[in-house]
Amino acid sequence: MPTTSGTPQLSYIAEGKGSLVIMLHGLLMDGKSWRNNGFISLFSPFFHVVCPDLLGHGKSDKQPVPELYTQQNQALSIVKIMDELGYEKAHVIGYSSGAWAALGLLNHHPKRLHSVVLGGWDLKNGLPETPEGKLSFDMFMSYAASTAPELTSGLSLNDKESIRLFFNELGKYSDKKEALFPYQTPILLWAGASDPYNSAMGDIAQQYGLSMILGKGDHLSEFNNPDKASINEIFRFFEMQEGSMTSVTCS
Repeated sequence: MPTTSGTPQLSYIAEGKGSLVIMLHGLLMDGKSWRNNGFISLFSPFFHVVCPDLLGHGKSDKQPVPELYTQQNQALSIVKIMDELGYEKAHVIGYSSGAWAALGLLNHHPKRLHSVVLGGWDLKNGLPETPEGKLSFDMFMSYAASTAPELTSGLSLNDKESIRLFFNELGKYSDKKEALFPYQTPILLWAGASDPYNSAMGDIAQQYGLSMILGKGDHLSEFNNPDKASINEIFRFFEMQEGSMTSVTCS
């Protein structure tokens, strides 16, 4: 896997040619997750698809330096990929904490974006509330271990500390209300019908006149096993921004 230069270094998968599409995964996943769920196979014949391992994940740097994990610095690390590949702009898909990272690009580097798909993230409140208060890292890891043990079983102590630093930045989301909307960049929202974030995302879509894809899954299954219709709608959204591409349908 290629890696970016400098600090921090991000590893990434790159397939295909054409306009750049960057896909940003959620916590405990990596760039290969987009191959496993079928996105890369559909998009790479028509786009240059790049799927980084976000900071603290996969083969990317896992330095215990809190400031590296801020939304602004993580956005900058993604822009570095664009610079090193020679692209001025990209389409971006972000899911869950990857959507949080994509919001960093919208907040700090909007001129580098053709369009953005934001999936599985509460754009109003960030991390969810629980009966014990705002979701904590320990609560998150305990839930992940019980519902998706394949995501947590192989983590080292270093891995967990890196993910904790990432998670801590997600927790600051609601403490710093930025002018998130409206953006000039074309935006498409995406959620599963059973995702707890669905309602809040729907409110944002209605308030700001944004289109929204509603799949059949919950937060995890909507990403791991998305409806083919959802993938096709995202493809068509990017195709519409491109203006002149051959239409394709996922079969």
